[in-house]
Order: sequence, then C-alpha cells, then structure tokens
Amino acid sequence: MIELNNMQFSWKETLILNIEHLRICANEKVFIQGESGSGKSTLLNLMAGVITPQKGNVIINNKQLNTMKNAQRDNFRANHIGFIFQQFNLIPYLNLIENIILPCKFSLSRKEKALKHSKSLEEEAIRLLGNLGINASAILSRNVNELSIGQQQRVAIARALIGSPEIIIADEPTSALDSKHKTSFVKMLFDECEKEKITLIFVSHDESLKSHFQRCIKLSSINSVKSEEVE
Repeated sequence: MIELNNMQFSWKETLILNIEHLRICANEKVFIQGESGSGKSTLLNLMAGVITPQKGNVIINNKQLNTMKNAQRDNFRANHIGFIFQQFNLIPYLNLIENIILPCKFSLSRKEKALKHSKSLEEEAIRLLGNLGINASAILSRNVNELSIGQQQRVAIARALIGSPEIIIADEPTSALDSKHKTSFVKMLFDECEKEKITLIFVSHDESLKSHFQRCIKLSSINSVKSEEVE
C-alpha cells in the first residue's frame, strides 16, 4: 500500500507538488497521467524515497519513508521497489545477465526470493527472459547496446521483476515505442506483475495507454499546483 498525506514538495523555493491525499492499494495497476513538466517524475521519486517532501508523509507498506535516514530509504527501495526507466538505463559495461541480476546485488531479500524460483540468479534471469519471449542463449554474448529496442525493454522488465519486489514504478517506459510495441509492452508487464502480485505504478503523458489500467489518475486532479506554475 502507498499513501501520501498532505504532501508538499518544493524545488528552489518553487512549489512543485501539493497533494492532499493519494492512496494506492496492494496489487493495483495504476496509470498516472500528466503533461511534461507537471511533476510526474518528482512524484515517482517521492514515492520511491529518492527525495523527501518538505511537508506531509509518504507511507509505503506502513513505513513512513520521509522519517527514515538516507541509508534506510536506500535499503527500503532496494528491497521493495523495482524500476523501469524511460530510456531503460541498461548499464553498458555489464552484460545482459549482469544487468538483470543487479538489484539482487543490493538486496538480500530480493536475492533470496529470486533463488526460490531458480538454482542461481543467472538461471532466474534466463527464466524471466523466457517468460518475456526471449531465448537468452541467442543474445547472451551481445553487449546490451547491441540489443534491439524490443530486447532492451524486456531486459528492463526482467531487471525490475527479479526478486519479486512489492512495487514496480515505470516512468514513461513506452515513450520511444510505436503503438504496436506500446501495447505489447504493457501486456507483458501486466502479465508478470499479475503472476507475482506486484503493485504497478505507470506514469505517462500518453492517454492511449490508460484503457489498459484498473485505475487512472490525472496528476492535475490531485496536485493543487498547476503545471504552468511548475514550469
């Protein structure tokens, strides 16, 4: 469960977000829509404990993130939250498998959960890729920069999923994809989140995607700061 109460965040004395209340239940698939510059990425960073609000509370799984020290928030995020970034953010000096298992290097709990599915982290990475429609043996020798966009997106999903975090946060992950690939990406992500009972928070400005989700929230409807004020 994720809950924001009377939350305010400012940057350089400019109020960016002022959200009285937002609650996202466990296992929900939520689409948050907002235009560029509306504070979407800031909201995700607050939900993940990357930054903290000047006022109000951010509560995840009954833990108040804004009262934690930096190291505690980092540890909480590593254990409980998977990320899918807009440009996928695969690390070029790591191979395909190393990219996928990276979260398990920072989280013992995710490593332990991953090893309940497979004998090794490498096998679990290959299993996840298989679930996402990739024959890992065919691309194992490639640098991640040599993968197609479709292959990179599947690697990014596998990295977010490994170790079954309770929450996945996806920040504009379909912005570089055409409509066909957008739909298949969302379906793959939904299928895997459903299997593991993962809460999905998907942020985008693309209205064409919202019909796939259980619940859609316009950021402007919960944030009393208007986007022109943010810009």
